[in-house]
Amino acid sequence: MAKKKSGETNLPLIIALVFFVLTTIAFGVLWYMQYSDHQAKEEAIKKAASERAAAQGLAAEAEMKAKVYRCYLGIADEKDRTDIGAETKGKDKISAELRRINEELAKAGGYLAGPPPPGLIIWNPDNPTEPPARGLIQSYADARQKLQAAEKTSRDAIQDFRGAVAALKAAADELQKYSLDFKKQADDFPKQLNAKIQEVIKRYDDRIRIYASEEEKARKEIDSQAEQIAKLDREKKLIEQKTQRLEQEVELLMDKMAQKRDVFEYDQPLGTILRRLPNNLVEINLGFRDLVRPGLTFVVLPDDFPQKGRQSRLRRIRVPDERGIYQDQVRFVPRGSIEVVEVLGPSLSRARITEEPEPIRDGIAPGDLLYNAVWRRGAADHIALVGIFDINADGRDDIETMVRELASMGIPVDAYYDLRKRQWVGELTAQTRYVVLGMLPVQNINDPLRDRKTELIGLINKAVEEAKRRGIQEVGYRDFFPRLGYRVQIDVPPAKINQAAMPFMGGVVTEDSEPPRTGN
Repeated sequence: MAKKKSGETNLPLIIALVFFVLTTIAFGVLWYMQYSDHQAKEEAIKKAASERAAAQGLAAEAEMKAKVYRCYLGIADEKDRTDIGAETKGKDKISAELRRINEELAKAGGYLAGPPPPGLIIWNPDNPTEPPARGLIQSYADARQKLQAAEKTSRDAIQDFRGAVAALKAAADELQKYSLDFKKQADDFPKQLNAKIQEVIKRYDDRIRIYASEEEKARKEIDSQAEQIAKLDREKKLIEQKTQRLEQEVELLMDKMAQKRDVFEYDQPLGTILRRLPNNLVEINLGFRDLVRPGLTFVVLPDDFPQKGRQSRLRRIRVPDERGIYQDQVRFVPRGSIEVVEVLGPSLSRARITEEPEPIRDGIAPGDLLYNAVWRRGAADHIALVGIFDINADGRDDIETMVRELASMGIPVDAYYDLRKRQWVGELTAQTRYVVLGMLPVQNINDPLRDRKTELIGLINKAVEEAKRRGIQEVGYRDFFPRLGYRVQIDVPPAKINQAAMPFMGGVVTEDSEPPRTGN
């Protein structure tokens, strides 16, 4: 077999290779062309999206401005106001737009140097999300109404002014008329006045002459009466001096009689001590037939007291005052006091010894006499109480407690003077025999409550005088209660008495207060 040439053998391979290369280039060109079209389409899409977003933003901004304008004009609906109130990103744009509107409004109103006055600002730029309640249209309507009202007021004022001018002209004419009348009367008045003056002068001269004559006559009568009055005055002074001396003598005699007189001088013993029992008990000859009741008290005196009298029981006692200084005082000292604790029979009762100053040397014994200043067999004298009664020196007034205790003893208290109400509680009657004067507050120069205490003492004395005018005898508490057997602390410290008086004066206790002693 014949051998082929090499060129013929490689031709198909070359052709296939060329075809492959051309095909590859064709495919590459086609792919590139397709890729280039796709990229151009994507860029066109992006550009269209961007333009669309810009257009939407402009549309949203335009819609927001439209809402702002509607709110500013006052024609916005509720949705516009809600959208503006909810705006967050566009607040600055709203504020800028409002400032631009206000600046234009200022220029239109002639306010070139700055923003318009607050009255012309419809919407404050500082509050962009708070639309105004009344817009420009409503504000314009209000301004229009005010303008029309002002024009009407101005027209009315002009009309009133014209009326006033007409009235003023009429008044000027009237004034001119009166001026002429006044000038005429002014010319005639001096002549008429001169004539009247001359007439008055004549009458005055006539009266002067009559007065001088009457005065001379009256002077003589006055001199005569003055001599008589002087004589009567001298006689009157002599009579007054004589009367004053007599009154002083009467007062001295009355004081001496009062000092010597004892309101209890006719006291009679009411019973006797029958026997003394253990435990400070005694039996007395008084019982239910005598209307004795438990709680009744008696003063016990020796059986010879009626013969020896009051002087036999006077003792000189040293008593300390508030400052601890002892002073001698003369006191009536009974043998003791008892209180009925049990009624045993018609003429027999048992009593407890409540006080016995000297039980060994001067103790209570059988045969001693029983006294009570106001109690009688089957009856008791009625009394009244006036003043301050601090019976236990605790700084409190015990007048109401005393009234109850005396009543329980069978001693009726017809009335007592209430210092708070400034009046009697109860009533002074014809049966009231004694008015018992209690303690009194002090009068001291250095005491800031001096005036109030003076007033209180005056009220107490006035109540006592009222009782005395009714024939009721006055007796001091120092004399009354020891003669009754009723246990009362006689020497109450002054400060305690003042403290008890405070509720009736509304003041404060002071160390300068030193109450006076009452009674005998």
